[in-house]
This record gives sequence, structure tokens and C-alpha cells, in this order.
Amino acid sequence: MDLRTTLSVNESFMEMLIDCKNRGAKAEMILDINGLERAEGIIKEIHADDPNPYIELQDGRKIVEKTIAALNGLFRPEYAGC
Repeated sequence: MDLRTTLSVNESFMEMLIDCKNRGAKAEMILDINGLERAEGIIKEIHADDPNPYIELQDGRKIVEKTIAALNGLFRPEYAGC
């Protein structure tokens, strides 16, 4: 049986992203951008007040928060199934 830890419904990853940035910890993500892909890195900037909130990694990659399917082992509820 495959069990995954998930966010609550209507919860976002923003608090976890802020915590990763504040601690200088690596964010390991699965993104859903026309299919699933992996991304990881140290967060340089968080743009939470943008109409489409996003983060910028130290390598310059910009990632829209709503495309993050999983962050450091925690999944969105819609990705909890097998």
C-alpha cells in the first residue's frame, strides 16, 4: 500500500517555502508543468504577493507555487493516490 503525507485541502506550500528560505534549506520539489518533473535548490526570493505567487531559486529558475505537486515529501491532496 502506497501512503503519502498530504497538505490539507485548500492549503498551499507557502509556509513551507518560507521556512526553507529562512533556514537556507534545499527545497526538493515535484512540479506538474505539462507532466511531472523534479526541481531542487535553495530559495533566493519568494513572491507571495504576486497574483500568481512564485519562488525564485538561486540558479535563477522561477517556479509558480501552484505547479508544485510535492515539496520535501509532502504532497498536494490531488497527488495522494497511487
